[in-house]
Amino acid sequence: MRLFRFVVFSFLSLILAAEAIETDAWCGSAHAKDRSSQRRSTESKRPTSGIVEDIPADARQRYQNWKDELLSTEFGREQWNLYANRVDFLLTIQVSDHRKYGAGTDDFKWDDEGKLVAATITLGKNLDKGFPDPVYYPVMNSLATYDGLYDIDGDILASTKIIHEIGHVNLTAVTNATVFQKQNKLMASYNSIFLKNGYNTSDPKLVALADELGAKPIEIWEDREYNSEAIAMRYLIERIDGESFSCSVFGRMKRNISDYARSFHTKFDDMVGTGIPACRN
Repeated sequence: MRLFRFVVFSFLSLILAAEAIETDAWCGSAHAKDRSSQRRSTESKRPTSGIVEDIPADARQRYQNWKDELLSTEFGREQWNLYANRVDFLLTIQVSDHRKYGAGTDDFKWDDEGKLVAATITLGKNLDKGFPDPVYYPVMNSLATYDGLYDIDGDILASTKIIHEIGHVNLTAVTNATVFQKQNKLMASYNSIFLKNGYNTSDPKLVALADELGAKPIEIWEDREYNSEAIAMRYLIERIDGESFSCSVFGRMKRNISDYARSFHTKFDDMVGTGIPACRN
């Protein structure tokens, strides 16, 4: 029961955080309007496809370090080039104070035929710090150095978070647009009722929404996050193989998946292929 509550509140905190960021974006001040008018002239000159990097001056060097780390691997370059070379898709990557240690992917756009044509990845300025919890992020959490026995470069952590977000774009691109948008709408309704009814999942309204969704929102969320975690795993397997701390990271990764994502173990194996390398030490 304690684990269930932890999982539920972790899920809700993620949803509420996303809603808070959206609120900040919509509730603009006079200064925000001035900045918006200034941006319009520059945005008209921006590319309409490929990858557009909107990075503030004080974060450019750190961002470049994260990007270089990502592109140091074959898999990282492969994922980056999926969008860098596209002429029918625009991926915007931006850095914001609002996200702090985290990242998020939103602002999805589809054409009239339901094809995904744009998305935005927002990175926190302190992306190279902070480890997400192991419940939904068993792979990224494996980089945590709580015991202090070894240090992992913050650029590796940040690049892993970036490729996790690219995984969200990948999944959304192959998901039916109508289904994806309906899921998001119904999940928002589900969470609103859930917060007001004392967290009663047996509420007939919630049962009806879950039936319409085909799953509980938490299950849909898990599927999305674990899909991106499998992408992150593929990246880390290549990036840290041979590092002095690789055995410790891979060991924690296995434990996290076993403890929190057991039902998705096959999904990780299928997506990664070779699975987590065995410890050589």
